[in-house]
Amino acid sequence: MAAFFEQLSLIITNAGVVLGVFVTLLLTSKSVRESRANLFLSILLLAMSFSILHIQYAGRVINHFSANVFSLGDPTFLLIGPLLWLYMQELTGHRTRWSFRLMLHFIPFLTVILLSTTLNRYFSDSTAVAFLNGHRGWLAISFWVFMVIQFSGYLYLINKRWQAYRQLVEQEVSNTENVSLAWVQFFMGVFLGILLFFLLVLLNLIHHGNSVWVGRTIAVVFSLSVFALGYKGILQKEIFHLDQTQTDVVPPSVSVPTPEPEIRKPDQQLIDRLLRFMADEKPYLDPELTLSSLAKRLNLSRSELSQLINEGVGNNFYNFVNKYRVEQVKAFMNNPAMKHYNLLGLALEAGFKSKSTFNLIFKRFTGLTPSEYLQTLSK
Repeated sequence: MAAFFEQLSLIITNAGVVLGVFVTLLLTSKSVRESRANLFLSILLLAMSFSILHIQYAGRVINHFSANVFSLGDPTFLLIGPLLWLYMQELTGHRTRWSFRLMLHFIPFLTVILLSTTLNRYFSDSTAVAFLNGHRGWLAISFWVFMVIQFSGYLYLINKRWQAYRQLVEQEVSNTENVSLAWVQFFMGVFLGILLFFLLVLLNLIHHGNSVWVGRTIAVVFSLSVFALGYKGILQKEIFHLDQTQTDVVPPSVSVPTPEPEIRKPDQQLIDRLLRFMADEKPYLDPELTLSSLAKRLNLSRSELSQLINEGVGNNFYNFVNKYRVEQVKAFMNNPAMKHYNLLGLALEAGFKSKSTFNLIFKRFTGLTPSEYLQTLSK
């Protein structure tokens, strides 16, 4: 049985390396729309693939110099957090520029490499070697404590940035299917799982000191993560490029035109004009409706319309538009001419783009699912 699991893990890890390299080549190929975010995602996948390869073969098949150093831990692990952060920066419109400040993210990675390659060289006397070997367990625990703290810190920053970006997106688009929301939630879930596994490794080292299974298990976990990211990435075109709507909501710190002066107090006449336009022209039926496109049709600036909706109506653009779509679906449900449409058909006719978003928004405004609401009409 042990031989079977060993062969299975070998197959999984080898396949993980191959898939990681394949997705990297796919992301960087000329046929894929260029995106700076893809660069960091590609480096992240390569780092994970290299870590799998190194765990699997270093010192067993490949006998290079790093197999003989005093290892504090795999330094590649310390690349995952910074690369995730840089990927999120690019994905949310914050352009990453190479600088000394950027290099600070990689100091832990470089430090572990430096220490690992110099400890045996400069502490070659028997006393120093005996001391290092005698405290190898504590050194491993220290590495994993830092690893868990660093990874947790980056995931916290990523989640904080993502929540701010979601609020920003809801000020611009009326449908979020094209701005990678599901993709980001998915990959954050994958790396949260990796963090929990790292924490499990740390607790095992503290209480049992057994690290025999750690390397092979990490290789399998990384491989399964690469499978998930590669599979989801191939299915989700949003991984390959940022939709244009995302560039409309880039914060002013990035290269965008100077924002226009804000209106101090929303004009009631403008509010009435907006509400009449929504009722008469029904722009919400367009699933691609954005704040910028609606402002153009109203002959207003983007900032004027944004403040008009936020302060005059008391809602963000996303909820403002989708509330009209929910009311339109309810009207369709009461229209005998629409009886041949199913619920998804009614949602698409009202401007929604997916069943999941429709169900979520409908229940948010009515307190009932579309099916439950339809049953109340039947009664």
